[in-house]
Amino acid sequence: VGLLYLRKGQFSKAQPCFEKAIKSITRHNPNPYDGEPYYNLGCSLKYQSKLDEAYDAFYKSAWNSEWQDVAYFSIAQIDCQRGDFELALEHVEKSLIRNWHNHKARQLKASILRKLGRKREALKLIEDSLEIDAFNIGVIFEKYLLTDNVEIRNEISRLLQSKVHTYM
Repeated sequence: VGLLYLRKGQFSKAQPCFEKAIKSITRHNPNPYDGEPYYNLGCSLKYQSKLDEAYDAFYKSAWNSEWQDVAYFSIAQIDCQRGDFELALEHVEKSLIRNWHNHKARQLKASILRKLGRKREALKLIEDSLEIDAFNIGVIFEKYLLTDNVEIRNEISRLLQSKVHTYM
């Protein structure tokens, strides 16, 4: 039921459902087999702008290896919102350890490196990422931000083909 509310954007209604699921799965073991209810709770809290609580829920979901890549990615996003880019870099690295091909995490890491002034590392990551997926618009845009190259901006426009759904 919580996932249904979450998909409908009813985040405050989803929250108690996930809290109830967590209470049920932690009745006999504080570190449950599956971290999904904690991750879903984290999402519902994040969408309600309850970042401190979401951070804790995402951390708890990372207890389970199956949820580590998305949990650490979400934690890194919150770190970025807080302006703690060094910590965000640590967390996005943990996400990438679990899923090296996570294109959103690669783009986030490139953004973090740019924010930290580590341009050379960011450009190297971007080139490596584009070898995996030449259509990763997020990293191409980071490359544009790092180089301010008009040709890259034109390449982004060409790839997106002025189609609204492609931009989304």
